[in-house]
Amino acid sequence: MYDYSQFPKRDIAIVDMKSFYSSIECVKRGLDPLNDYLAVVGDTSRNGSVVLASSPRFKKEGIKTGSRLFEIPEKLKKHAVNANM
Repeated sequence: MYDYSQFPKRDIAIVDMKSFYSSIECVKRGLDPLNDYLAVVGDTSRNGSVVLASSPRFKKEGIKTGSRLFEIPEKLKKHAVNANM
């Protein structure tokens, strides 16, 4: 077993920012981050571009980080936006 008595004692807070990047992009566009579809993509002009972040609704559709733009259903592609770092 380990002896942790020599280590400093301190509190550490961890915050899970649910879909943070896509949520910021939703708010900038006046969309509801929890109920609207939005995917942040590396380059929307390239069909094979990678999804960098997606909203919870997109995640329920199976579109998540690492998915490709061509995997987004055509009717929802209007909610695929370029990354804006």
